[in-house]
Amino acid sequence: MANFLGKNKNLLFLLIILTIASFFRLWQLDSLPAGLFPDEAANGLDILSIFQGQHSPFFERGLGREALFFYLQALSVFLFGIGVWQMHLVSALIGIATVLTTYFLAKNLFNQRVAFFTAFFLATSTWHTTLSRTGFRAILVPLFATLFFYFAYLVLKENSEKKRKLFTVLAGLSLGLGFYTYISFRAMVPILLLILILIALWKRHLFKLFWREMVIGFVVMILILLPLIIYFINHPDSFIGRAGYVSIFNPDQNKGDLFGTFLEVSKKTFLMFFTEGDLNWRHNVSGFGMLNPWVATFFAFGFLYSLLIILKRFLKQSNCQDYLKYLVLIIWFLGMLGPELMSAEAIPHGLRAIGAMPVVFFFPALMIDYSWRKMNLKIFWSVFLGLILLTGLLYDFYLYFGISANSPDFYYAYRSDLTVVSNYLNERDLKEKTYLVLDKYSVQTPEFLTARYQQPYILVDPATSYQTQLKLGDQIVFTQSTIFDTKKFELYHPETKLIKKEFNQFNQEIMRIYEK
Repeated sequence: MANFLGKNKNLLFLLIILTIASFFRLWQLDSLPAGLFPDEAANGLDILSIFQGQHSPFFERGLGREALFFYLQALSVFLFGIGVWQMHLVSALIGIATVLTTYFLAKNLFNQRVAFFTAFFLATSTWHTTLSRTGFRAILVPLFATLFFYFAYLVLKENSEKKRKLFTVLAGLSLGLGFYTYISFRAMVPILLLILILIALWKRHLFKLFWREMVIGFVVMILILLPLIIYFINHPDSFIGRAGYVSIFNPDQNKGDLFGTFLEVSKKTFLMFFTEGDLNWRHNVSGFGMLNPWVATFFAFGFLYSLLIILKRFLKQSNCQDYLKYLVLIIWFLGMLGPELMSAEAIPHGLRAIGAMPVVFFFPALMIDYSWRKMNLKIFWSVFLGLILLTGLLYDFYLYFGISANSPDFYYAYRSDLTVVSNYLNERDLKEKTYLVLDKYSVQTPEFLTARYQQPYILVDPATSYQTQLKLGDQIVFTQSTIFDTKKFELYHPETKLIKKEFNQFNQEIMRIYEK
């Protein structure tokens, strides 16, 4: 047994990491998060359009969104039906796949130790866990960015011409598909251009060796992108979409001080890794740093260590042959922070910076690897690293499954009340005698969750709900966000009876129903 474990140690480590990643992303997925935020439900409405034969590489709902993720979610809905966890399952599986691809990329770029720590930190990350349990298309960005760099590196290292062409096609495919995920993936364009420029300056021979592969990869990418390119040619206003509104170049955002706004955004972006993270519960455990304290510390030193390697190489104080790998990681990291740095709304914003997530965890792993190689007391260092892994895992677990899971704000962030309301509407299934008081944005959730019953309700504007004329047997349903409107409704309809109040586990009223 000991001999078997010794020979298969790396496989065992990988299985441990994937088990942890799966646990963090799948455990209690049927109840946590407990609701479907309207933006997530909007995906569901587009999925219903797909089932009706309306296919497109881009859907205009919600200021426009790339479509690949919706087709993946459509498969889940087709297999398991309409529901909340069905929408979150796809994100969870993508999150697990990202941990796996990050492991293999780190192993090929550096070594087994770097691969283990990089993948472990990503597997337990509350930032990635939160987004892996939320039905946003942006979760695909880290996966395709990692896949591209993985296959691109295999192209450089593969001796077999047949395999090299296969990896080239897969790299082009990963890059092309990435543009069907989320707008922040477009940062890959300046990232790759800068990398190519640096190669032209310092590694020109790579162009001579791999120009065919570069052409093939580019052609594959363009072929994959053709439907999206054609769509944007026919719908030019959709190309920028919401990005123009939140941009720091928008006068409404920068208030006439572009440079000052950029400095403030940069400061908040830097601090989000350590102390003041994204406040949005759907992106992060609200207010906590995007990295746990151990990882954040090693991240800072690992980033500086990588910069030092590059600087020494350029000053010819080192002959390190791996400096280009460190340079690519730095460019990848800073480039994928671009969408965050170029926006000024709701900063820090864990969703816009999601493309930087895999590479973030390379830096602490590289610092640990360097320390291991320099440390003489291996036993002491092993015990210390074991404590880091254990305490970090427990800390991250507690943040999500302790703090988030027990916060009323977390439940409201996903509008869990709308799921309860939708279940009631489905049970009643009496459209002509049921009124739902809700705004047009939030109604996307019950619109999707009650779709199999053909939306059994009549929508009422909260501002005019008091004017609703009820007949005998009619019911009017108020949600957590519209219970305030019941005061005026009761004043105008003293003849109605309050027949039901629903409370969540925090004793907050989330539904109120009146009947005439």
